[in-house]
Amino acid sequence: MREIMIRAVAPTTSTHLLPLLSPAAKMTSDTITTDDSVCEETGTNSTNPSPNHPAIMEDGVRTIRGTNTTNSTSESSSNTFGWHKCIFLFFYLFFAGMSNWAVLAYTHDYVPREALPDLIFSLVDERAWASIIGDICVALCIVFLALLLVVHKHRGTILRRVVFCAGTLYWMRSVTLAVTQLPSSYTENEKKCRERVNSQISVFLDRLIEQTIRFGFQSKNAMLCGDLLFSGHTLVMVTCSLSVAYYLPRSVKSLQWLSHISCFIGMICMIISRTHYTIDVVIAYWLSNFVFRVYHAFCEVDMCMERQKSILYSWWPCRIVDWLEENQIPGRLENHINLPFYKKHQKSSMPDSSTDIRQHHKQVSISSSSSTYPC
Repeated sequence: MREIMIRAVAPTTSTHLLPLLSPAAKMTSDTITTDDSVCEETGTNSTNPSPNHPAIMEDGVRTIRGTNTTNSTSESSSNTFGWHKCIFLFFYLFFAGMSNWAVLAYTHDYVPREALPDLIFSLVDERAWASIIGDICVALCIVFLALLLVVHKHRGTILRRVVFCAGTLYWMRSVTLAVTQLPSSYTENEKKCRERVNSQISVFLDRLIEQTIRFGFQSKNAMLCGDLLFSGHTLVMVTCSLSVAYYLPRSVKSLQWLSHISCFIGMICMIISRTHYTIDVVIAYWLSNFVFRVYHAFCEVDMCMERQKSILYSWWPCRIVDWLEENQIPGRLENHINLPFYKKHQKSSMPDSSTDIRQHHKQVSISSSSSTYPC
């Protein structure tokens, strides 16, 4: 049996003022010790528990009991990894990418060939070499994130969050590509872009299959044009850079600047090489920050009940986030280095929040006048 004890803490007010205080004011705060039952029964009001409810009043102490049978323990352990969530995230990202390629395959024949004016273009001439450096910066940001995933203790949780953020951004990008077609930003678009042909289903399918096989990569001299608003290169670099900065342990936190510098140089190169307009890069930077920070702000809400009361919950991606994080302890992850296959059979001194929720105990302070408890 698990027990959660909630005891009244005596106020520090002088004794001669006690008669003047209301009964609610005499109980200033409660201490709650919780474990994995925090998120299980969010809809229960524990103010007036029924006889069969696990909340029972005994001698002025509220005791909330939960069953911890062997079956429930084994079931929780088996469902923690969540293969169904991994499959969902794979298809979520894959179809988000395919939607981008499908839009590009269709809109290429309708995109004009004359570049639009841009402030940076008027100041800096097109630099073809910058395109290669930009691609290198994208690769570096991905490598930095991959190294973090290898050495971080909660690598599975980080990967899940990064994949969802990237998938959400690519779904947004497919919408912006479809509703507004911008001409390519190169000086000589006619030489860079493929010829336009009459729209046919066979041509569309050939382009879509080609882009799917090549994972969206294109030749610099024979490309499908119109893949602009907003920048996919910037999306990847910013998401990787934010993840590295957020999840690096404090002892090596300064290494985040390697990722930040690579991201900054890459964004500059995307503009001066005319791979993207300035607005493509700016919007990609803003949206990538928005999605990443909203996801993690939602995860850092300490109680599942408070998550569902938050204004963030009204945004539909947060409903999916709530499902993805249902087995995760609310709050910010503790960043620790844990090399794979190193001391594999030795028990860790600290429980893994993503695999052993049952060992977690947390203390929070709530108002004694609140009638809703996280149980």
